[in-house]
Amino acid sequence: MSILFVKPARQECRDHFGMFELLAPIFAVAGGLLAGVPIMLHMLRRTPAVRMPFSIVRFLSPTLPKTTKRSTIEHWPLMLLRILAVALIALAFARPFQRLAIDKAAATGSADRVAILVDASASMRRDGLREAVAAELHKVTDELDANDTLSVSAYSESMRKLITAEEWKTTHPGNRLALIERAIESWEPDWMATRTANALLETADEVSRETLKSDAVSARRVILITDFQQGSSLDELRTGKWPDSVKLDLRIVQPQQLGNAGLSLIEDNRTGKIRVRVTNSGDAVVTKYILQTFDAQGHPVGTPLTAELGGGQRRTFSVPAAVQGQAQIMGVELLGEPHVFDNVVDLPIDERGVIHVAHAGSTDTNNSESMRYFLQRALDGNETDPIEVTDLLGTDGVAVPATSDVRLVFVTESIPDSLASSLETVLKQDGVVVLALKSVEMAESVKNLLPPELAYSEAAVKDYAMLGQIDFSSPLFATFADARFSDFSSIRFRHYRTLTLDEKQADAVRVLARFDSGSPAVLEYTHPLGGRIVVLASGWHPDDSQWALSTRFPPMIQRLVQMANPRRRGHQLLEVGHRIIPAELTGNDTWTLTRPDGTLSATEPVNVTPDANPNLAETNASQSAGLKSVVLDEPGRWTLSSENTDGPQSVSLLVTVAASESRTEPLPAGQLQALGMSPEIAKVRDASQPSDDPALAAQLDAVELESRQKFWRWLLLAGLGCLALEGLVSYALEKRQQPELA
Repeated sequence: MSILFVKPARQECRDHFGMFELLAPIFAVAGGLLAGVPIMLHMLRRTPAVRMPFSIVRFLSPTLPKTTKRSTIEHWPLMLLRILAVALIALAFARPFQRLAIDKAAATGSADRVAILVDASASMRRDGLREAVAAELHKVTDELDANDTLSVSAYSESMRKLITAEEWKTTHPGNRLALIERAIESWEPDWMATRTANALLETADEVSRETLKSDAVSARRVILITDFQQGSSLDELRTGKWPDSVKLDLRIVQPQQLGNAGLSLIEDNRTGKIRVRVTNSGDAVVTKYILQTFDAQGHPVGTPLTAELGGGQRRTFSVPAAVQGQAQIMGVELLGEPHVFDNVVDLPIDERGVIHVAHAGSTDTNNSESMRYFLQRALDGNETDPIEVTDLLGTDGVAVPATSDVRLVFVTESIPDSLASSLETVLKQDGVVVLALKSVEMAESVKNLLPPELAYSEAAVKDYAMLGQIDFSSPLFATFADARFSDFSSIRFRHYRTLTLDEKQADAVRVLARFDSGSPAVLEYTHPLGGRIVVLASGWHPDDSQWALSTRFPPMIQRLVQMANPRRRGHQLLEVGHRIIPAELTGNDTWTLTRPDGTLSATEPVNVTPDANPNLAETNASQSAGLKSVVLDEPGRWTLSSENTDGPQSVSLLVTVAASESRTEPLPAGQLQALGMSPEIAKVRDASQPSDDPALAAQLDAVELESRQKFWRWLLLAGLGCLALEGLVSYALEKRQQPELA
């Protein structure tokens, strides 16, 4: 259009008045054509405007009325009003706007308040999303003015600040790029589900309240960077109150490869068996996968299964049963799928059929003078699980390393150095090593397993010694805490080794029983490698004591088996983010929670109400006094262990990624509008489109400027005013041209 001046979208204009542009120039072209219609109507041939009445027309011959060709235009003001009305209405439909590139802070004394929300849920672990998030953060910061205020937060089920608004304002503009780089580096997706609505409402309310009393803020925006997958929780937007002064800018990022398949566990309510469910997302391009079971070391075991399912489908598979001689199945992995964050699930451990125990010492089970003789008979009395004893020292003295399924080792004689490393492996697996010190020479051979600086020597026993003090609160002697079984006075010791403790080791060493002389009889040492070492200052063979001949010996040996091989009470199927109260699950206030990687849970327990709802009234808080809760923040096999009168017990918590995170197909762009957010508040941008397209960038800037300026309203009012004025002028001219009647 000749009457408009259009400039490039990225060209800067430092004048106070920028150029005008049109969002829909086709309407301006149509208006220019329609503006010529009044001129054509005024130039057309027309009949005379005045008729002269005659009383007698009988003697006049009839003739056609003569027309005259107007070479000049009458009523210029009327025609101009009509042209102007058409032109103004056409320009209103063309939606003009003025592109101002001046510094808004210098012109109005105000700046924008921008809050960026970055999705950090489990689905954001897919390949390519980290790079897309970094690109979007750089793009947003490039669009900011030096006086704008920015904050950056990451969210999943909860929010955490990456850059605070105060930190941004106090940082020099030249150093703010380092803040963005730090935020990108610290952004790391967790394993939690996506709670988008909660994060949006909380951030919008924060921005609104923060700038409510400030006149220096011209615009308030929340920019959401997310994959916007089907599992996003958005229902709260329907009932929540979104501040009218805050705009939402949704920027959708996409991974390198679309589609995803994930695993989850379901339990048959009728049979109690665990099944594996494979879910394929609606945008998946792969339809054939492999289900492979694996053992404790992660090695494939068993025959793989083929799973074929189309996009948006799901199928359930039964887990193959273990085969005799085959390693125990610990979990299932989905192969052939590019996004691996939800491709592995752990399975319940089958009840142990045979408990493997190792012994290092004499191999003669028929020699009634050896400790091996009494040990075998005590282990044969196990009524719950069969126990198989393996000798680590052959008759020729050659050491055999303990197998991987051994969790308990009894050492009753001196051992070679080559066997020490095998015992350390057992300890690393949280096993138990029992050292029955038969002599000082034997203690010397196992000194690397004993507490550091522990002194030992042969005790001088005049007649015999007895147990004088026993800690019945310990797991080893808890079975005998009842008064009917707590009498150990019948056990007499002819020989024992004096053990002298170093006070520095008090935290790692616990004295479970003492002789009547005060010397330690039984020690429990928590080894730095893991596991426990139980040190007996005397052997149970007849030459040292009458321990093996008492009725207390078999229950003590069975207790050691239970400590090393805790019976699992069952399992629970949970999702990441679930909050548990261990005291309720174990029935004991003393418990230990082990993470999937074998380390103790570092999660700080917190006081919560029984249903973990922090919004309950304070009156309910007293009901939860003393209850501690822990959030399961990663997938895998968590183990909750406790000690009670029935012995050591543990519960397997099989934690999987939330099924909603596996539904990675993006929601439709109009989902926010469907939840009640108007298009003027919520704007959607797809980051998959080329970010360096100048035409796209100019169009996005133009829409935003036009929506703020709204010049079309004034043009439409002016056009309607011209039409009203044209009607009045036409009426006046018509009245003036009517002839006076005689």
